[in-house]
Amino acid sequence: MVLELDTPPGNVTVAPDGRVFFTLHPAAKPEMHVAEVLPGGTFEAFPDDDWQQPRGDEPYFDSPLSLRADRKGRLWVLDHGNFGAESPSLTAFDIASREIVHRVEFPKGIANWGSMLNDFWVDDEREVVYIADTSAYDFDPALIVYDIASRGATRLLEDHLSVKPEDHHMVVQDRFIKVLGIPLQVAVDSIALSADGSTLFYGPMTGSRMYRIDTASLRDPDLDEPALASRVQEHGAKPSTDGIAADSKGNLYLTAIEHDAVWVMRPDGSSHVLAQDSELLSWPDGVHLSPDERYLYVTASELQHVLGADLDALPTQQPFRILRIELPTDWK
Repeated sequence: MVLELDTPPGNVTVAPDGRVFFTLHPAAKPEMHVAEVLPGGTFEAFPDDDWQQPRGDEPYFDSPLSLRADRKGRLWVLDHGNFGAESPSLTAFDIASREIVHRVEFPKGIANWGSMLNDFWVDDEREVVYIADTSAYDFDPALIVYDIASRGATRLLEDHLSVKPEDHHMVVQDRFIKVLGIPLQVAVDSIALSADGSTLFYGPMTGSRMYRIDTASLRDPDLDEPALASRVQEHGAKPSTDGIAADSKGNLYLTAIEHDAVWVMRPDGSSHVLAQDSELLSWPDGVHLSPDERYLYVTASELQHVLGADLDALPTQQPFRILRIELPTDWK
């Protein structure tokens, strides 16, 4: 156990020095959005309290869900801007100083109203960010490739089979998941970058297949959409997944939402259960490997009690948890 909370966590990340950061899930309307785990089972706002609420013309967190610490000492925070009603943004902080070192607000055309910039990974060697736009209300899911140096962003594979949800109705702990009375079917959400940055793994939350594509193709401006689509490959069968992560051996760690579990997908596409617990792994959401790959950090957000539910009842579901799973060494 890393931390127990009174509101659902969103995603978690671990910096090279072992510091742990997380978001509070925006669907639960938290007062704090981004935080750092402190010793003794406590936490504090990051970078400070001011960022957690509107503050005039200064930037602030509106609805951040995913965050990533890179090997250059930066903490990146992706904010979907209330599904594009506000400006979706990506902000990087120097972890040591807590100062902004990069920020972009994505324009319309990259992230319209109805978009949901859901999850992402940073290639800090090539200085490129790969983002999954679930497009929760616009229904045009896509991958977004953002070049940090040029500040240019491109939408790719929009409405391709590999980013669209399948006709699957999720049931989590005997609860049929609906939002606004409609069965929840979520497009591309799961996304992970290989350790060497050469391959992007991704897939829809409500989808039975994991896909992969070489990142050189995603960065190639000369490839048109049909040519790019031809580079997409199936990687293996998967359950309904939220966060995923890749290790240096090519294994993928998958949150298996409907199974209260975390699975491991081997490089050949085969899978097996790593951990399963109906109490501790209730809707496993975000995952991140420790820098030495000895541990997998997992948020259990229990979104079956959040999405389409009465938020006033959330206190009855406490505590919400961030967990740490020690990984076996026999497949490394």
